[in-house]
Amino acid sequence: MERFTVAVDGSGRILLPAKVRKQLNLRKGSELIARLNKHELVLNTRAEALRRAQEYFSKFRPAGTLWSEELIKDRRKEARRELKR
Repeated sequence: MERFTVAVDGSGRILLPAKVRKQLNLRKGSELIARLNKHELVLNTRAEALRRAQEYFSKFRPAGTLWSEELIKDRRKEARRELKR
């Protein structure tokens, strides 16, 4: 884990070193996900936050199934029922 120091300016902004921005592929307007963990500020890129969420939720689905396919199948079944009314 690389450590570095950042300063907070009068508006509460922090400036990430160019090396870090380049490593994370951050450009002007890039957004980070911030989380306060007790007295620790944790920043993640959106891509990393998405990867972690997918990893976490993948534990709950049965092997060999995709929730997206299950949702589509359920929606099609519901649509057929609605047409019969």
